[in-house]
Amino acid sequence: MIKPKIESLVWSILLVFIFFRPFLSEYAFITAGFWYVLILIFCSIFFLVIIAEKVLFPFRLNFLLALFAIAIIISVIFPGYTDWNLYELFLFIPNIIIFYIAGKINPRQQKQLIHIIFLSACIISLYGIYQYFVGFNHTVEYLKRTGSTDYLDGLLSRRRIFATVISPNIFASYIVMMLFVGTGLALYNTQDNTQGKNMLYWLGVCVMAIALLLTKSLGGILTFIITFLIFLNSLMRYKGFKKITLKRFTLIMIFLLCVFILIYGFFARDRIAQFFDLKNPNNSIVQRFYYMKASIGMIKDFPLTGVGWRNFGLFYEFYKPDSANISHYSHNVFLQITAEMGPLGLVVFLAIIIKFFQLGLKVIRKKDEEQGLKIGLFFAGVAFLIHNLIELSFYFSQVALFWWIILGLISNFSSQIGNKNTA
Repeated sequence: MIKPKIESLVWSILLVFIFFRPFLSEYAFITAGFWYVLILIFCSIFFLVIIAEKVLFPFRLNFLLALFAIAIIISVIFPGYTDWNLYELFLFIPNIIIFYIAGKINPRQQKQLIHIIFLSACIISLYGIYQYFVGFNHTVEYLKRTGSTDYLDGLLSRRRIFATVISPNIFASYIVMMLFVGTGLALYNTQDNTQGKNMLYWLGVCVMAIALLLTKSLGGILTFIITFLIFLNSLMRYKGFKKITLKRFTLIMIFLLCVFILIYGFFARDRIAQFFDLKNPNNSIVQRFYYMKASIGMIKDFPLTGVGWRNFGLFYEFYKPDSANISHYSHNVFLQITAEMGPLGLVVFLAIIIKFFQLGLKVIRKKDEEQGLKIGLFFAGVAFLIHNLIELSFYFSQVALFWWIILGLISNFSSQIGNKNTA
């Protein structure tokens, strides 16, 4: 009797910490971020110990994550560690632990976890919208009194929301993921007779879509469009609709997508125009070309060990042209992993991605009452990967933690299918 009560208590505490994760940037609030991550690690390990009777490393995605963690540790130690990459390793630890927890929890806890991260995303999206219409004015007044930076001045002048995250592009990466999580929840509840409840999920999705528009992130918008079109194609297998046909639903979604694109074009017309000015050294495309070219240079110079976990920024100074901005990120997760961790890190990470797709496709093809929810979760994970071909949110646990949760849930759902088939 005591053990279930302790498990329930620790699980409730974990849910609270996960709920608040997107509200706290460990880079903007270093001390608070440190203590938050430390307590999260402690609670997560304690919960993992409580449910440790389950197998920790089945030869699936879980085992590959253990190898990836080992590869990170190797890339910290052998090239020579610094305070910076040790701290980054500390910040990364919760991702791995949360993955294992999400892969072990029972169906009731799965639903609680998914609802918590959806609710958190809705609230933070509302804050982002508030920031656009009201909050920017307060920020301008504050900066007038305390001084400002070019980075903040740029965001304020372009009126790009970033909510509690360090940049609009990273916030867009988070919102794109949560849009598909919310859509999955809404699809899951299409069979619920309580239509008001279902409408709340769709309302949350609409709020997040507005927040995504206001980030004015071209990469985020393109990621959403590409993922959404593949998502609609996958819905052809979904049989959870009752009062509305799949064909009609698809047409409605395509129409709304077109409206979404037109609205984005209006809000971000100046930003879109800047992308075509390739002679501008501050053009995002030009800068990303510099980052990726430097990554290839590091890979050539350090083909076996890499430059070390999270050391890209330290070495970029020696590879960048004079006109390039300072950056700690390649803006391509595959290039940065290879540059920092060498071929071992890349091979293991690619194996994780391949396994994620194998398990995810297996899960979403299973026609049951949760199919819509699983489709939404799978494409939330896909959207994150697509966006990290040109972005850097993989290295910000404030956002990346939720991708690791999705990986764990997909692994969990796959295990449940295997257990049912065995039974």
